[in-house]
Amino acid sequence: MTLSVATWNVNSIRARMDLLLEWLQGNEPDVVCLQETKVADDAFPVDVFDELGYNVAFKGQKTYNGVCILSRPSLDEVVKDFDAIEGDDRRLLQASIGDVTVINGYFPHGRMPGAPSFYDKLDFIESLREYMDDAFSPGDAVVLLGDFNVAPEAIDVYDAVLLEGSIGFHPQERDMLELLREWGFTDAYRAVHPDVEAFSWWGYRGGAFHSNRGMRVDHIWVSEALKGRIEDCVIHRELRAAERPSDHAPVVAILDV
Repeated sequence: MTLSVATWNVNSIRARMDLLLEWLQGNEPDVVCLQETKVADDAFPVDVFDELGYNVAFKGQKTYNGVCILSRPSLDEVVKDFDAIEGDDRRLLQASIGDVTVINGYFPHGRMPGAPSFYDKLDFIESLREYMDDAFSPGDAVVLLGDFNVAPEAIDVYDAVLLEGSIGFHPQERDMLELLREWGFTDAYRAVHPDVEAFSWWGYRGGAFHSNRGMRVDHIWVSEALKGRIEDCVIHRELRAAERPSDHAPVVAILDV
């Protein structure tokens, strides 16, 4: 049995609803993790996804943050309480889908190196590593995915020399992300495409997408139990070229579960 698992920072589910629905109907992914939904729970459009056959788990807040899991298989053991990691933000959501645990994360941006929010970002990632140590072992079937707001390697940015030390490609961020990865995760995209320069985010300004000035900050990581079950991983770059797009493109992994 294969399971297609996707992550997409939609940068407002309301603003991107038509594009999201078109993509869901055209691709029919089994599990979709959305970030930056930017909608309070009492206004979340559950009925829209019910009609497409998706079970829905979500937590959000008006204007900022917000995460959601859509799943054709049933969603069990939904965990929303991550206050010790995320504080008052709505950034983490976990659910069991069959034997697989899916953790959807919208990591803090950090604003700029040295700012208080930058250190909050580092603390967030370190606290998530501590959570993984306490809650799971690498032998468990776990998928951690979402907008990590960090490009891990030089191949993941359009100009590593220019961007070195900037937000999203700062050595402290990369070191902390590596600490999280060392828990026992494999980057699904790199497992399939070890040498491909590819991006998942392009800013809105200055024609960044058309000149391919991007970063790969949206990731699907799998635990040791799933490492040998990655069949494919694709960035749907074409969604960034759509009318009124998110600044992120969806990433989809196919797992043999």
